[in-house]
Amino acid sequence: MSNKKYLASLHRGVKDWNKWRKNNLGTLPDLSGINLSGCTLIGIDFTGINLVGANLVKSNFCGANFDGANLTGANLTGANLSGASLTGANLTGANLIKANYRSAELVGANLSLANLAYADLRAIDFTAAELSNANFSQANLNGAVFRGAKLTQCNFELAQLVRADLTDANLVRVRFNKADLTGANLDRANLTEANLRKVNLTGASLFQVDLTKANLTKANLTEANLLKSDLTQAYLTGANLTKTDLVRANLTQADLSQANLTEANLSGANLVKTQAWLANFDRSILTGACIENLQIDGDTSFNKVTCQYLYLNYYQEQRIPQNPEHCLTSDRFKAILDNLIGSVNMVFDADLNWSIFLTTFEKLQLRYKSQIIKIQSVEVLLDRRFLIKIKITPESEIDAIKSYNSVKNYFWRQYNLAALSDSDLVSKSQQHQRKLEQLNVYKQN
Repeated sequence: MSNKKYLASLHRGVKDWNKWRKNNLGTLPDLSGINLSGCTLIGIDFTGINLVGANLVKSNFCGANFDGANLTGANLTGANLSGASLTGANLTGANLIKANYRSAELVGANLSLANLAYADLRAIDFTAAELSNANFSQANLNGAVFRGAKLTQCNFELAQLVRADLTDANLVRVRFNKADLTGANLDRANLTEANLRKVNLTGASLFQVDLTKANLTKANLTEANLLKSDLTQAYLTGANLTKTDLVRANLTQADLSQANLTEANLSGANLVKTQAWLANFDRSILTGACIENLQIDGDTSFNKVTCQYLYLNYYQEQRIPQNPEHCLTSDRFKAILDNLIGSVNMVFDADLNWSIFLTTFEKLQLRYKSQIIKIQSVEVLLDRRFLIKIKITPESEIDAIKSYNSVKNYFWRQYNLAALSDSDLVSKSQQHQRKLEQLNVYKQN
């Protein structure tokens, strides 16, 4: 049958077309580039059909079957696909702006690079679908299912994802700016380097989620579950983490500046090198947390915190108090916080060259004349390494983060250069001594 005859068959109605398809199961019509805009084809059977580049604008495909169909580059703007089945369909690069997918089936479909902006995708099943680089901006995805879906670099800006299921989804570098994910399930999802700025994750579940280097600036995570999640180097500046579950979460080098952690549970959390200037930890739980190199200032609030014990070093080392039968007193807890305020902690090997250290420290003070820099304390760790705390008073609280990091980087750079130079001098001296010894042996012979 020619394309014209296919078109004529379609115009005779869905009943006639579907009857022909049933009687010709081995035939797959080629409808690439066909113009069916504005047509009403409710319940049409397009299983396995080639519809590449087809014009399906504002067509009514309610209850239609597109299983396995090729809709690459097709234009489905404003189309009605409610109740349609698109299992395994290829929609790569398709235009689906403002399309209605209510109750449609898209399991295993390929929607890479597809444009679904403003689309109605409520309760749609995208399980295991390929959706990389798709555009879901301002789409309604409330209750949608994305279990195990590949969504790398997708755009969900201003999208509605209330109670959506994104369990085990690949969301690397996805843009969720200002999206609503209230009550959503993102357990075990990969959100590495994702942009979640000003996103609403109230009551969401993010169990064991990878949020490494993710941007959660000013995000709302009230009562969210982040149990065992990885937030290494994540940006949480100004985020709302009220009553958030952060038990055993990894916040290494995360930025919690100005974040609200009121009543948050940080039991066993890793706060190594975490920046928490102006953060609010009031009534939070910090029992068992590791606070090695935790960066706080005088405006970081810890009122009525629950903390039975802490670890001052990574890998649960240097427990305070050391006796597991004792609990941390409020006075001791306050003393630990006072010791952290405005300090940079540096760990040196047991063979620390004190001469080089002191020379480098003097250079540091000359380099940062506008700041007050002094050695706060020197401690010997259990493995005989030295923990040296350097007290820094920056020019202003605004410059605190920049000051602490630049001072630390400058010190290590100068110390390592001096140590390397000293090592070279020792090496040359040893070589010279060996040559003299060889010369003496030669003369004796």
